[in-house]
Amino acid sequence: MTAVETEPATSGTRPRRLRGRLPTLLAAGLFFFGPALAFALGDRAVEIENRRLPEFPSLSEGWDLIPKAESWAVAHLPLRQYAIRGNAALSEGVFGQLPSYNTGRKPTYPRAIEGRNGWLYFGDDVIEACGPRWSVAETLERTRRLAEIVRRSGRRFVLTVAPDKTTAYPDELPERFLGQGCLQRRKKEFWAALEAARPPGYMDLRGPLQRLRVETGAPTYWRTDSHWNERSCGLYGTTLAQTLDPRLARGTSLVKVGQEPRVGDLGPMLGTPREEVIDRWSLVRQGVRRTKQDDTQLPTSFSTANASSGAPLYEPRTLLVGDSFTRNSLPWITPYFADLTYLRSDAPAKAGPGYVAEKVAGSETVVFEMVERYFVGGHGEMLDDATLAAIEKALR
Repeated sequence: MTAVETEPATSGTRPRRLRGRLPTLLAAGLFFFGPALAFALGDRAVEIENRRLPEFPSLSEGWDLIPKAESWAVAHLPLRQYAIRGNAALSEGVFGQLPSYNTGRKPTYPRAIEGRNGWLYFGDDVIEACGPRWSVAETLERTRRLAEIVRRSGRRFVLTVAPDKTTAYPDELPERFLGQGCLQRRKKEFWAALEAARPPGYMDLRGPLQRLRVETGAPTYWRTDSHWNERSCGLYGTTLAQTLDPRLARGTSLVKVGQEPRVGDLGPMLGTPREEVIDRWSLVRQGVRRTKQDDTQLPTSFSTANASSGAPLYEPRTLLVGDSFTRNSLPWITPYFADLTYLRSDAPAKAGPGYVAEKVAGSETVVFEMVERYFVGGHGEMLDDATLAAIEKALR
């Protein structure tokens, strides 16, 4: 009798238990197999941290392979950007603050810093200042070596520094943040050393940016992005043109063409994209038209040629080496040149020192821009020994 009564109860419980566990099993399946399914359906990791996705480490790196491989796997995980946004929303909803993410360095500095009045700052400003590769003196000495190598060959050399946003707008930084002390000390040391060194061909951008801010009363950097805005891109272009040849100002104007919403690069790093309304600017150079564009070597470099029936052009073959500040400013720079080649400043790591040396050898004028944080942290592939040696050999 007991067996007869028990069996139906047991068999009837199993479906109910299975139904009760089904949501848990589905959640577990999505957690473990969701990224793989997304990958199979075509989803790929995206650059959400203002830097390139890391490459898989070499087997020759020994025990360092393990943490680097882990970082590579995390960065390339499909659906990662949605997980970051969800984590940020949960953290703000439960704890009232954005989450802190591990940068992979000790101590752990934030990837982005939330300042006052909606201003955001790039955490790499702090990371480079607090964990430098070279001293400020050595970085400036390597810069001087690059300038002398180029100038000894009879070529013209122009050097400029894109100021960090933390330098241009320190008043909007939070009252306290991790790395605040070494950031301030290192920046002060760098600008004092730069002024004392007076590197050959140096073109100042910090002063013009400060004057533009005072004269217009408008920001020179975006609140939600790590870069300067379009008006400052135009200032970079005109300052470079005046440095190379003051006559290039003829037939040239910078025109405001409207406004539009824009999402900066720093909000996604915190998992919460931020939108702001920006001013749009256009560079007008009368009679200038593009006659040639060679994109076959993108994303490392490209070349462009212009002709003009009106505004004058800078005729010497020019190599423009720069990071994301220059890359974002190209529409406000290229129309000044008859023959311009743009080269990413990380090209030595991507294409090799010989590739860079060949580009320098094919030019008559070399313009080198690097953001302040890389001078402060000694993080310049263009200043590595192998790159300097390759350029010197090519120009000898």
